[in-house]
Amino acid sequence: MSQALIQRGHQQAKKLLLIQAIIIMVAAAIGLLKELKVALALLSGGGAIFLANSFFVYKAFSKSGAQRSKQVVRAFYFGETVKIVLSAALMVAAFKFLPGFEVYVLIGFVIGLLGQWLAPVIIKTN
Repeated sequence: MSQALIQRGHQQAKKLLLIQAIIIMVAAAIGLLKELKVALALLSGGGAIFLANSFFVYKAFSKSGAQRSKQVVRAFYFGETVKIVLSAALMVAAFKFLPGFEVYVLIGFVIGLLGQWLAPVIIKTN
């Protein structure tokens, strides 16, 4: 039973990541109408949060079972810590490689966050 719940949660998390990726790609496509570097900046900002979330989903669902509850909690906290550090590192890299487009990188990051928050509204999660 618990393995089925974990599988269902993992599948829903992957669906949410897919919705987030689609939202980021649409934003980058709209940015492409203005300029290629704007699209790259939007994609970089959104990609920073998407990649960090992807790692978190992978790590959070890597352990399961009541017998391993301490390992589950440890994996969750480790995944969240790496998610924050990875997001920050990718944002710094985007700022460094796209000077003059920092605002678009931040907008892409915020769009990625909004995608993360709105994805459960867009798809049925239960």
